[in-house]
Amino acid sequence: MKILLITLLLIGLNVEAVRPYIEYKNKNLKENFLRIGVQGKFYFESDNKSAEAGYKFKKEKITFKGKVESTKKFKKTTLETEIRYTF
Repeated sequence: MKILLITLLLIGLNVEAVRPYIEYKNKNLKENFLRIGVQGKFYFESDNKSAEAGYKFKKEKITFKGKVESTKKFKKTTLETEIRYTF
């Protein structure tokens, strides 16, 4: 629930650039995912077993990326952050 509220807030900050999408993923030929989401500078996608919210933006030579992902029917949550400097 916290992820959904944070995502809605982030999406609200970027309303003019939000684009809805549907995505199909197959993992290890065993797991199939059909996800519905919105994408802009921030994104959110969800299905009945998991959800993911994240961001990506670039400032000069530095790229910032991050995401929060909840899996295993929302029993496991991970946070990932990347900062990349390009020479």
